[in-house]
Amino acid sequence: MKKYVYIGIVIVVVLGGYYGVNAIFSTGVDIPTTFVTHGEFVIAQNANGTVDAKRAYTLSAPRIRGLQITWLAPEGSTVAEGDPVIKFDASQQTAKVTDHRSEFKIKKSALERAKKEYTIQEKQLRLNLEKARRNYDEKKHDAPRIAREAEMEKELAELNFDAKLDQLKGDVEKAEVEVQRAQDNLDQAQKELDQLTITAPIPGLVVYLEIWKGSGMSKVQEGDSPWPGMGLVKLPDLTEMIVNSMVSEVDAFKVDSGQEVVVTLDALPDKKYAGLVSKKGTLAHKKEFGSKINVFDVEIAILDHDENLKPGMSASCDVIIERIPDVVSVSLEAVFEEEGQTVVYLGNKKKREVEVGRRNDVAIEILSGLEGGDEVCLLNPTLDKQGLPGDKATEPELNKGRMSKPPAGGRRGRKGN
Repeated sequence: MKKYVYIGIVIVVVLGGYYGVNAIFSTGVDIPTTFVTHGEFVIAQNANGTVDAKRAYTLSAPRIRGLQITWLAPEGSTVAEGDPVIKFDASQQTAKVTDHRSEFKIKKSALERAKKEYTIQEKQLRLNLEKARRNYDEKKHDAPRIAREAEMEKELAELNFDAKLDQLKGDVEKAEVEVQRAQDNLDQAQKELDQLTITAPIPGLVVYLEIWKGSGMSKVQEGDSPWPGMGLVKLPDLTEMIVNSMVSEVDAFKVDSGQEVVVTLDALPDKKYAGLVSKKGTLAHKKEFGSKINVFDVEIAILDHDENLKPGMSASCDVIIERIPDVVSVSLEAVFEEEGQTVVYLGNKKKREVEVGRRNDVAIEILSGLEGGDEVCLLNPTLDKQGLPGDKATEPELNKGRMSKPPAGGRRGRKGN
């Protein structure tokens, strides 16, 4: 009798230990849920791109040889219109301006002297001419010889008047030419000197460009000696920002100028910016070199002004194709295809067949089978009968070999139009 009691105790202990261990290592599946919404349903076309300024100026080195950069506005700083951005060594040009200014003053003084000489000589010659004419008038009735001498003196005074004045006038004109040449030289020297300080034509952000420095490309810096005309600094205007993006030729017909856009920056995912499609390319091109995908360029204007927007930032753009009011919709993850049926699992894990309609990137329209506010599962709850994938890897050795019945229902999937 005691033998059977001991056997019974052993059986109880073994079974208790088995089920206890199995209970410890069993994994309970917590199925996430969501709620069906009822309201506006938005269909959008996604397009990724890069933020840029609508307009930007490239500041280049002036057409002057022997340049050397002595100062640069800090990269990333914001400058106002007229602020200095780049300065070059101006010692030679300053000396030239000084020399040409002195030369101009000398030539101008010479011109003033020539003009004064002309005025004096003109009056003296006119006086001599008047005297000769008066003398002739007084002696023209005298003896023929005296009258002839008076007439010759008058004619000589007239010839001398014209010749001397022409000569003096030529001296003045020559002095004027010399002054103009000196003025041109001074203006050119001053222009070159002014070009050695490059100012901002618009307000914008200072972005250094890469230039060739003999051994390779690197960003411009103080001390560099750029070639004439070389681009040095890009100055994007941050008051008008855009996103340069592209859409595949398959989806291009959905996008057109004037459409509303919701812009999200990868760096600021919680903030939305209002946008507008401002331009769509008329010709398709390869997405990148060697690619077989054809795309259309799309320019999107960002309507909201934000100092956080900087050129080069990555952005995701949802081009609004259609806004549909009064629609019942649910997350795509909540809809499954099983045995030819489109179904959802309610919060109580009961399956319900639904009819679906249009869809966007995250949700799908429910034409029948659900109402706004219904709770549905985001995972197939029948999976908890055998555990989620990965559970069996943690089971103890004593569970190996136990076969569980496969769950009812087909594969999980999505259906949408």
